[in-house]
Amino acid sequence: MENKFYQIPEHLRPKNEGTDHLFRNGIMEKLTRTHISVPVTMHSVIVLVFVYLAFQRIEWTYLVPFFIGGWLFWTLAEYWVHRFVYHTHTKKEWWLKIQHMGHGIHHQYPKDPTRLAMPPVPALILLTLFFGLFWLIMQTYAFAFFPGFVFGYLLYISLHYAQHRYKAPKFEPFKTLWKAHAIHHYKNPDEEVFGVSTLIWDRVFRTLPKNL
Repeated sequence: MENKFYQIPEHLRPKNEGTDHLFRNGIMEKLTRTHISVPVTMHSVIVLVFVYLAFQRIEWTYLVPFFIGGWLFWTLAEYWVHRFVYHTHTKKEWWLKIQHMGHGIHHQYPKDPTRLAMPPVPALILLTLFFGLFWLIMQTYAFAFFPGFVFGYLLYISLHYAQHRYKAPKFEPFKTLWKAHAIHHYKNPDEEVFGVSTLIWDRVFRTLPKNL
């Protein structure tokens, strides 16, 4: 495959080092950054608490499939948002701003460790909204579906951080994930590899390079 680095749009072109600011206000800027240990700990606690609550409300025979369903739903959401929100082509200024704040700055500075996971405040707001939505749709079963969804996100941020901070492991499935994410960042960000924690949906929707 011919090197596509120079075809990457300017706003997604990666820099090897450094960082940039999203806000001039110091407090707002701090809210856009986090050490990876904070969201990993926070989401782990949320998963454990909701699994415990689910055991109090739902038979375990329902808990397991709903938990797995929540995880699978996360993987689809991960793919869909990444592809159709952050990498869809648009000329609308407001959408471009959302893309830059939510994802574009990460493409510009992929090695910035403080922006490899969503910070706690916006994460908690979104988690509250998602649980409310799941509750409206499935009532008590949301207590099993929701922690599966959050577990999917926990896997996502953990793997995403590792892909940018550590060398690819020798274990073949992880090695493939590392390679796929590097292709997305450094060769063809708008067309290939939108899954991070899994490549299931890239295979389904044919956005996986032929060499993977």
